[in-house]
Amino acid sequence: MHTDPTERPSREKRMPRWMMIVLAAFSVLFVLGAVFGKTPQPQQEPPATAAVRVEQTPSPTTSSSAAPNTYRVVEVVDAGTIKVTGPGGGKIIHVLGLTPPPSTNGCFATETVTWAKNTLAGQEVVIQAVSDDAGVALASVGMVNGGDYSTVALKAGYAKYASKAVEKTVGVALQAAEDAARSAGNGLWGPPCLGKIDAPPTSVAPPQQPVAAPPTTTRAEPTTKKTTPPPAAEEPDPPKAAYYPNCAAARAAGAAPLYAGQPGYSRKLDRDGDGVACE
Repeated sequence: MHTDPTERPSREKRMPRWMMIVLAAFSVLFVLGAVFGKTPQPQQEPPATAAVRVEQTPSPTTSSSAAPNTYRVVEVVDAGTIKVTGPGGGKIIHVLGLTPPPSTNGCFATETVTWAKNTLAGQEVVIQAVSDDAGVALASVGMVNGGDYSTVALKAGYAKYASKAVEKTVGVALQAAEDAARSAGNGLWGPPCLGKIDAPPTSVAPPQQPVAAPPTTTRAEPTTKKTTPPPAAEEPDPPKAAYYPNCAAARAAGAAPLYAGQPGYSRKLDRDGDGVACE
């Protein structure tokens, strides 16, 4: 059988259909590559070390991680620990910035707990937690009527300042409050604690007051009226020895007659010797 020479070239020139489709597809890809540039390469994830480099080291002072909420104080354990109830139930709050005296045997502990109960028990407070783990939170405590509880406690000397987790700006104010209490000798900064709160107070003997001597009762001696003895009668001067030269003189003196023994008697005047002269 002879083949028509005119048909052979047409068969040899005809391409299979599938090859034409493949060529068409490559042509389209070529055109797209020319228009849009290089085929985008898949992005590679940065190495793990790069992620570590961009992580920030936590600051020693952390800021509040929760929005403030209002709670009611249901129990005051001590000046630095309270139990509250409010949104989400009850919580135990460790007050930020405070180290109170140990409630068992700390110096000034009784006074501190009494003050804290009078200040917080049953009151509404604003709690802003720094950390909260299973209902136990470290938080600042603000009073609804104004004022920060930690600042008030430190300024009155009911606690010492604890810097753990306190922001720098807040810490400056709390440190200033403690310094003021220390300078004034308030609370635990005064005697007998003098800032030492981890041990019972040493008994300070009060200054001895001088003991007054018991009053001495003196018995009044009976007053005897002293009688002044009358002045002794003046003894008359002894009579001067009278001398009469004669009886005329004795008579002139009014002494005649003179008896024996009388002044002026003499034997010469008693001529008859009968003991009577100048008769």
